[in-house]
Amino acid sequence: MTIELTTGNLRDLTSCGGCAAKADSDLLKSLRLAAVGCEHSDTIVGLAKPDDAAVVAINESTSLISTVDFFPPVVSNAFEYGYVSALNALSDVYAMGGIPRTALLICGFPSEMSESDMVACVTGAKQACVESEVEIVGGHTVRVKEAVFGLAVTGYVHPKAIWRKSGMQPDDILMLSKPLGTGVLLATRDARDEQSALAQMRISNKAAREVLAKCGEKVHAVTDITGFGLVGHISEMLGKQDLDVHLTLSKTAVLPEAMDLFEAGIRTSADVRNRSASALITTGLTGHFSEAALFDPQTNGGLLASVSPGLQGELEAQGFFVVGKIMAGSYVVNLAIDQFCNN
Repeated sequence: MTIELTTGNLRDLTSCGGCAAKADSDLLKSLRLAAVGCEHSDTIVGLAKPDDAAVVAINESTSLISTVDFFPPVVSNAFEYGYVSALNALSDVYAMGGIPRTALLICGFPSEMSESDMVACVTGAKQACVESEVEIVGGHTVRVKEAVFGLAVTGYVHPKAIWRKSGMQPDDILMLSKPLGTGVLLATRDARDEQSALAQMRISNKAAREVLAKCGEKVHAVTDITGFGLVGHISEMLGKQDLDVHLTLSKTAVLPEAMDLFEAGIRTSADVRNRSASALITTGLTGHFSEAALFDPQTNGGLLASVSPGLQGELEAQGFFVVGKIMAGSYVVNLAIDQFCNN
């Protein structure tokens, strides 16, 4: 039997897709506290100090990375939905400095979704995994009211080469591997905007991880930008360290199509949530439309790295953007509006 790879618009089956559908940070904290208390001695990174993925020791040269990520349809096409979902899940392993190796499919499909779209979704994920040298080894499928799809991924990392969200140092610069703005492009539900967002979401973070890995100990902290937006993920990196972040986002760090939408007043459903979650640590906001880029939720967004200042030129040559500088301080993200999107 031959099955066509796509038949419908998957975004008609959901009100909020991609990483914009993430639960808010307060709920995540409550759920984490409910789950802690069963740690093992060989756990290097777990819920006690959560990060982008969990890490468990195997031996002196190898540690196991585990992560899971899934969400409702982020684009109309089923193949592309599966492709982007897979890359987004693999990104958490790259953000820990690791190399993904195996994946389990997480499939929640409603009765309104055609079998051909279900197959296309899995086919898209397989394509992304093949390109990333990851083997799909199983999975689980259930019937749900609203489609969700993603991967549970395992990978490997040397125990001395694990990247954490924490670890930023004074005078570090923050560098981002992909421009911002996919969230607002998807919010319009316009086909042209969706294609612009898809072009960015289809970029794997594998290459960015390889660039950073060559920089060795000059890379001090790494995460990937997803549903909480740039400021939300910077706040996770800050934690309770005595540091400030001075943001200096340039025009090149925001997709021009997205900036046009911000100027027109268009925002995502996650904009208010992300602003509220970051309100206590953010200063210097003036209400200028361009500031919306800071809170725009990304799906398979770029890697954000806190690195020694001497790496700036090298990373810029590899496509990274400077988005800020780390200073001694007291847990504040400061936006210098005269430098924001004007340089």
